[in-house]
Amino acid sequence: MKKEELIFNGRRIFMKKCADKNLKTRGQSLVEVLVSLGIFAIVTSAIFSLFFGGQSLSIDSSNAQIATEYASEAMEALRSVRDRNWDELTDGQHGLTFQDNEWRFSGTEDSRNIFRRAVFINSLDANTKQASTTVTWQTDPQRPQQITLVERITNFSNPLTGGCGVEPLAGDWTSPRLIGSADIGPGNAGTDVAVALPYVFVSGIASSAAKPDIFVFDAGNPASPRLIDSLNIGSGGINKLFLKDNYLYAVSPNNAKEFIVFDVSNPADISEIAFLNLGGDEDALTIAGFGNAVYVGRKETSGFELTIIDVSVPANPVIAANLEIGDDVNDLFATSQRLYLASEESNNDLLIYDIGNPFAPQQLISYDLPRGGELVSVAYDLRGYIFAGDEHNEFFVLGTDGTGQIYVRDSLITGGSSNDAACQANLVFLGTTNSNKELIIINISNPDNIKEYASMDLPQISTGAVFVDNKIFMSVRSNEALRIITSTPY
Repeated sequence: MKKEELIFNGRRIFMKKCADKNLKTRGQSLVEVLVSLGIFAIVTSAIFSLFFGGQSLSIDSSNAQIATEYASEAMEALRSVRDRNWDELTDGQHGLTFQDNEWRFSGTEDSRNIFRRAVFINSLDANTKQASTTVTWQTDPQRPQQITLVERITNFSNPLTGGCGVEPLAGDWTSPRLIGSADIGPGNAGTDVAVALPYVFVSGIASSAAKPDIFVFDAGNPASPRLIDSLNIGSGGINKLFLKDNYLYAVSPNNAKEFIVFDVSNPADISEIAFLNLGGDEDALTIAGFGNAVYVGRKETSGFELTIIDVSVPANPVIAANLEIGDDVNDLFATSQRLYLASEESNNDLLIYDIGNPFAPQQLISYDLPRGGELVSVAYDLRGYIFAGDEHNEFFVLGTDGTGQIYVRDSLITGGSSNDAACQANLVFLGTTNSNKELIIINISNPDNIKEYASMDLPQISTGAVFVDNKIFMSVRSNEALRIITSTPY
């Protein structure tokens, strides 16, 4: 009985243990199911999140690409506006519209589907503007998005003939190198240069009235500039040039036509379309302009040395005013509001005029250079520097104080007169009469402690300088009149 009972008891005990084990197993299975459901929910949520998040990322990427293309279209539009009429690129915020097969400003922004676009124009100097385009869009109220493109736009159709810009420098300018040159024929000597890439205009004075005086080169290959046209104005030749849009303005010693207008819309076939006799026998020496006003400086006369000409209609220029200066006007530099005049007048080497009304200049300041040197050249930089070269071989950086008075920040002996200056970033490129250094490059990064940076020996004295596309285009008083110089690659 004990055995049976034991067996019974054992079986009961065994059965009881099995029941306990089954209860535990059922509990574990329930937990496992719950855990599995939780994991399934998490994984499913992650999959859905990954799927829809991936869709969101894909949409964002697609929108960013569309916005970039929309912004790029605006930059192309701004370049087309520049090519049509630089003066239309007014500072401020603008929208764009495409009408009559051309881009124009309209309002302060434009839109396409979910995208809004605005362009911003800011003048850096007379021929350089910073343009930015911002495109904004929003697919999620919590996530506004935008893309901005920025570009510097240069007015290559109206570069400064000896002026200042902010176009970035490249390469090593401590080692300038000649990459191209061009000849204007025996008996001719270069007097100035103007650039509208790929074309370069060189003026000259010839030994014979039968020789040409203005030359056009295609410098698309700067190592081998190609003469594509030339023109003879008659006697006297040409002293200086000013290029604006499709017109080249020139001044001449020719007493019958001191002021001349050329149509250069087709550089391979330029034509003289107008001229003015300014009166008297005194040569026209220099020229500058802004907008529809052109300023001509002459040798000392009994009457006036500065003539203001209205070129609103280039083929019909009109003398708007004449001003007495008192001596030769050697150089001029114009901005939108100021005219800087370099004079031989003993006590007024530098004159600054307000040209808010471009046809009625009002004198603001006169300044007499130290050490008695009369002023030969002048240029202005938007940072507020005035660059001046005198006939005693000294180059000055001038500043203005809080009262508007001019003072010398620093100067440098150059060994020759500075006939022209082109400043770019922190370098000034001087065309000089120094027989060993017709090109002198000056570092003005510290305008109170300027240093000679580099120099180059050219075949004759330099008469003109323009900086474009990391190249300095120079005219020299030689039949090999055009020199194209650039930096040494790093």
